[in-house]
Amino acid sequence: MKSKSETIVIIGAGPSGLGAAYELTKNKRNNNLKIIVLDKNDLVGGLARTHSKNGYRFDVGPHRFFTKNREVLNLWKEILGKDFIKVSRLTRMYYKGIFFLYPIEFSDIIKKFGLKDLIESAFSYFYAKVFYRNLEPNTFEEWITKYFGKKLYTVFFKSYTEKLWGVPCSEIGAEWAAQRIKNANFTEVIKNALLKNDKPKAKSWVDKFYYPIKGAGYMYETLAKKLKRKGVIIKLNSKVIKVNHRNNRIISVQYMEGKKKKTIKADAVFSSMPITHLVQSFFPSPPKQVLHASRKLTFRDHITVNFMVKGTSAFPDNWIYIHDPGYFMTRVANFSNFTPKMAKDKKHMAIAVEYFAFQTDKLWQKTDNELIDLAKSELERSKLLDEGQIEDGFVVRETESYPTYYLKQKKYFETIKSYLNDFRNLYLIGRGGMFKYNNMDHAIYTGMLAARNFLAGKNKYNVWSVNIDAEYLEDGSSDS
Repeated sequence: MKSKSETIVIIGAGPSGLGAAYELTKNKRNNNLKIIVLDKNDLVGGLARTHSKNGYRFDVGPHRFFTKNREVLNLWKEILGKDFIKVSRLTRMYYKGIFFLYPIEFSDIIKKFGLKDLIESAFSYFYAKVFYRNLEPNTFEEWITKYFGKKLYTVFFKSYTEKLWGVPCSEIGAEWAAQRIKNANFTEVIKNALLKNDKPKAKSWVDKFYYPIKGAGYMYETLAKKLKRKGVIIKLNSKVIKVNHRNNRIISVQYMEGKKKKTIKADAVFSSMPITHLVQSFFPSPPKQVLHASRKLTFRDHITVNFMVKGTSAFPDNWIYIHDPGYFMTRVANFSNFTPKMAKDKKHMAIAVEYFAFQTDKLWQKTDNELIDLAKSELERSKLLDEGQIEDGFVVRETESYPTYYLKQKKYFETIKSYLNDFRNLYLIGRGGMFKYNNMDHAIYTGMLAARNFLAGKNKYNVWSVNIDAEYLEDGSSDS
């Protein structure tokens, strides 16, 4: 076992970065480790941080805490204790003025969909079962059509997915659907509805989830405080601008602290920053084909318009998926339905409207006031909220939120991954660092496993398998 002092640099104070720091501090070697966490934001939590204003708290989009991984669940419970509560889930889909329950319920479809549309759905499903059974789906559109039929794809998947990703479903890779909706199909929908199955198979179907009493970010705020007491240094407003390397090892990391450039010598680096930015920050620069690949990979950017609202008469859902193509908004969340502590008192609500864009889009380039006006008008038009109830609002923009699973992206990703694999003291973790749509539990676990690999001095654990093995994914069990 090594005994010399080592400096560990962790890029990103989100779930994966703090998960790595947590694991490193648990080990006996902690006394010989100087752990420094760098984050560009002014809050810990990454994409799971919580913004506070005037007694209200808003997550960067709604988050659920659930997992089949006992280690992650135990970590959450250890950190939050009694402040980790169970929340009943109500989510619906809004489509052309109609609210459909999600997960889909057969009786709800019959009542709201209409017999004609229901027959079309069943026919298109069985048609796909017969004529697409040997199809190897290459795109999201092909995957959903094969397993759900054309009708349900058009109503419940196409518009929302295209708003989310900004490209046609025919240009989105099938791996996105396979990862997020595995084991779900029309037969399961009917069976679960008719038999009232308590354990549906689809990974997104869960009727209860854990949640920190003061928002998702409260988990990471609390964890960060505990890590600081163990000697971990967490530097916020510290954006990494250069990663220096020599002989396939990272030797130092340069970052901005205010207007000053600072450099930390590093014995090991754990990176959750977008993998594209990571390779572009390398000095000396990577080969041309790697830089080219980094410019071909894209992330979807995220906007939340957060409203402080008077009254308690808004929608009862935790969040609503906006499938209607007539709206720019993709999801609306009522954080007061997670926990009352998200609003300043019981007579007010914390409501957020989500938009997705690329930074080159007109939507992203709107001013904050223009986005607030857009969100107000869409809430009013959809009858989700009376604009007169809104007392104040603010906008949060998050770049590089979702790795884009478009066709041909895989070859560019593999080019970058192959190059980075040669760096012996570099550990890629989290959603951005691995260019992988990890849920929160997956992100934390990648950090934990990467830390164990560092401590073991070898790749004992396959970090890339997290979010592939169903053991780490949702199965509808609220206690796991």
